[in-house]
Amino acid sequence: MIPRFNTDIVGKIVQADCREAPQEEMRNLYIERNVFEVDLDAPVYRIMELQYFREDLSEKFLTYTKIDKSNWGDSSENPLLNREFKDAVTGAPLTLNGVVATVYGSCWSATALDSLSDWAIFSRRNPSVRVQSTPRKLLDAAMSRSNKFYMLQHVIGKMQYVDDADIEAYFSDPDWGKHLDSLGQGIAASFLRLSENLSSEDEVRLIYDHSNEAWPIANVRVADRFAKVPFNWSVAVDDVVVGPFVSDGEEAMIRSDLQGFGINCTVSSSPTRTSVG
Repeated sequence: MIPRFNTDIVGKIVQADCREAPQEEMRNLYIERNVFEVDLDAPVYRIMELQYFREDLSEKFLTYTKIDKSNWGDSSENPLLNREFKDAVTGAPLTLNGVVATVYGSCWSATALDSLSDWAIFSRRNPSVRVQSTPRKLLDAAMSRSNKFYMLQHVIGKMQYVDDADIEAYFSDPDWGKHLDSLGQGIAASFLRLSENLSSEDEVRLIYDHSNEAWPIANVRVADRFAKVPFNWSVAVDDVVVGPFVSDGEEAMIRSDLQGFGINCTVSSSPTRTSVG
């Protein structure tokens, strides 16, 4: 069965489209439609290595990583990739790679990551910051108004943690058609299910589906396993916490950098900084 998310919003979108609602009203409705199983305005957090955060800020991109088992280090990632099915009419082999092989993700958490182990794991003990945002603001920042297909390429959802056997049973079902629908919700759901042994991450995943349409080709940088997608950081960032592996005095520089990029938010130091050095 195809997951059905936000059916009430889908109805509102149809009604708004019929009365030719303003573009910004439609965009706000699409943002609501594309948030799955997490509150629109719930805080979400991401620990980012400082050098990459500054790079994304300066280039006005958010860097996503291609979602597959080798990149993400877990066998339950992208369970439809390279999975072989059979055509019901001809019996010929087929895959759904055409809709799952070009999907990228950015990992956030519903947990306010701030233990020393959190910082060590997610920053690899490199200078880093914790960025706070919300699902609504992340989609607002990612859905470029100049991209006419923005509503089909960006979703965010709360990870659902499931027993490995249940994941395999669901995605090995020969009925491959159950994953396909006009809104892409079935495919999106396949990226929001992980092994239950990863539940401590409490992940909220921002997903970007790359395509060969004119806007992504002209504006998104795809190289190796990464996609750099235009991103309006000034609307996304609510709060920044400086991590324990940042040198003394760096907090003031980070604050200055953020202001230089038009980001006016609270900047503070993690209590864990007293535990390092």
